[in-house]
Amino acid sequence: MTTKKRDTSKKRGAILDAAVQAFVNEGYDNSSMDRIAELAGASKRTVYNHFPGKEALFREVLNRFMAEAFALKQIEYTSNRPLEAQLGEFADAKLAVSKNPSWMGLMKVTMGVFISNPDLAKQTMLMAEDVEDTLVTWIEAARADGRMEVINATLAANVFWSMVSGAFFWPSIFMGPMKSTEANAMKKELIQTFLARYQKV
Repeated sequence: MTTKKRDTSKKRGAILDAAVQAFVNEGYDNSSMDRIAELAGASKRTVYNHFPGKEALFREVLNRFMAEAFALKQIEYTSNRPLEAQLGEFADAKLAVSKNPSWMGLMKVTMGVFISNPDLAKQTMLMAEDVEDTLVTWIEAARADGRMEVINATLAANVFWSMVSGAFFWPSIFMGPMKSTEANAMKKELIQTFLARYQKV
């Protein structure tokens, strides 16, 4: 008779959720594995079975955040839609992060951790760079379709993300999310500026 293997994915998810709650509400330094186990409704042994320590758990929290943020950017190029509307979806993906209190709280904590642990910051940034930027693929498709004049798609994507992050992401960390009317006006202006540089006329 075979023994049914226990599904530990739900417990792992509960531990990650608890870790986010602890890190955001209590700070990284003040959060303990005991506290995270309590919030997750799990034993300390169970938490350690999944994660060898708090830093490993924090890394996995960041990995999950980046995966969720990446999922928002899965936008395919469409030849019969306005470029402005499609780029607006990429901008909305960044806006969604800035409007999520849990994600913003985590980013504030992460900044403090990165300052005290520059190696972790470097590793995280390198890992983020290794993830395929779907905007690059989108730009290349728009160029192949004869709608954009771009020599370096990666550079163009970096320009777009720099503008969007500078307008929405970083200010939200310190001042909270922008009002919807202001955000929409800013988004339109940024996209029109980007297209003025790269759209084929």
